[in-house]
Amino acid sequence: MRAVSAVNAAGPADTVAGDPSWRTAAAIFLAAFAIRMAVPLLAPGMHYPDEVMQSLEQAHRLVFGYGLVPWEFRDGARSWLLPGLLAGPMWLGGVIAPSTDAYRYLAQALVAALSASSVVIGFYWGLRFSRWHGILAAVVLGTWFELVYFGARALGEVVASAFLFAGVFLCSGPPDIPRSARRAFLAGLCLGGAFVFRFHLAPAIAVAVLWYCRADLRRDWLPLLAGASLPLVVLGLTDWATWSAPFGSIVTNFKANVVQGRSHLYGTSDTTWYVLQWLQQWGPASAVILVLAAWGARREPLPLITAAVIVLAHSAIAHKEYRFIYPAIPLVLVSAAFGSAELCRRLGARPSGHVGAGLVAIACLAWTATSAALATSPSMRSEWSRGRAGIELMARAHEEAKCGLGLLAAWSWTGGYSSLHRPIPIYLLDWDHRTWAMRAFDAWILPKGFDQPTVFGYRLAACEVQNAEGVDALCLWVRSGGCDQTGAATEAQRVLNARGQ
Repeated sequence: MRAVSAVNAAGPADTVAGDPSWRTAAAIFLAAFAIRMAVPLLAPGMHYPDEVMQSLEQAHRLVFGYGLVPWEFRDGARSWLLPGLLAGPMWLGGVIAPSTDAYRYLAQALVAALSASSVVIGFYWGLRFSRWHGILAAVVLGTWFELVYFGARALGEVVASAFLFAGVFLCSGPPDIPRSARRAFLAGLCLGGAFVFRFHLAPAIAVAVLWYCRADLRRDWLPLLAGASLPLVVLGLTDWATWSAPFGSIVTNFKANVVQGRSHLYGTSDTTWYVLQWLQQWGPASAVILVLAAWGARREPLPLITAAVIVLAHSAIAHKEYRFIYPAIPLVLVSAAFGSAELCRRLGARPSGHVGAGLVAIACLAWTATSAALATSPSMRSEWSRGRAGIELMARAHEEAKCGLGLLAAWSWTGGYSSLHRPIPIYLLDWDHRTWAMRAFDAWILPKGFDQPTVFGYRLAACEVQNAEGVDALCLWVRSGGCDQTGAATEAQRVLNARGQ
């Protein structure tokens, strides 16, 4: 496993903790991976449209040749790296099980695997100090509700977080861990990977680099920069090949969202928004977690420092979304896990023997119970079904629609062609009945209770919870017969181009 290799490059595990076999690491990885993949398999949906339209939809275009093209991929404001990363498993799924959703699940599985790698790294990170630090880190990172919720979502923040977590791990550690050119190279490789998938993490990456390298040019700076250069070269060449300019996606994105303020169209918030969101998500547990994280930072400061820089840097940006600071969450949690182990050590006098084991077991249960309680809290409960109809009904339309699909719903909150997986036209409808070309499509997705299309010869096929854009549920209606697309002027891509969306 690459995660284990990265750990070994950083130096041997703490002699008190011993060196667990690869089977232990594999079991931790598989458990974390299974928990994360349970979300798209059992509770499909989306946190935000970008996880489909900016990633899975574009990977679908690469592999199968069709898909919706949002403005970012028309203007060159997004890199093709993330869709390209997902294209491989998506292609494989289409080959081995062409009549199923395997193409989509395998793409999500790659993201889940990257997320699960952080759990293994957290385990080995804790073993630098004691067995109990490792166990608590694995339990906290493996089961925390937000890491499970986001773990398989095809977002740049989730992918970048896995690389950042590995990079911070390699840049930190007690003084007795050997420093080597290989360790610096791997740290640079991971931090460079974090940057190319989420360049907004640059301030946090810079802090980790400075923490590790300091003034040692030959041993640390040169190999670290050499490692970082590899993903940067890949990004530069990819943008050059796709957007005709090295790093063109970063330049265009910065111009559009920062200089021209396009991101402000999606809402702005004040500088305290992220802190308030954290307090809302974690409730009374926030204070305990932050105290434990501060305690853990006494032994391992860099994770909490890096997390703080992520939050502060993003707080200065007017447009805010909770997912933007996702990379800070595992860093805060691993610090809090270390703080929990320190508390067990303090209460049990020694981190070994029955007393220590019992305290650690209680701490693990407390963390798991807290995560479960927060996962089912009122502020989080609806998130698990958010966007479900947009994914599930588009996938159902793959079976039901033969020649066209009408959509009286927010197009960005659907699975697009990455769920429909059939090269038929999608028509975006507005609320003016007179513009509907009813014969242009034989399947129709619209809000539940809005209309009864039976008068047009449709029958109800399915309804699902949506919980997005003010819509509680969507329904799929289908009819028999062919389509007549004469005069139909609301084909989806044509509408997106006209609206600049």
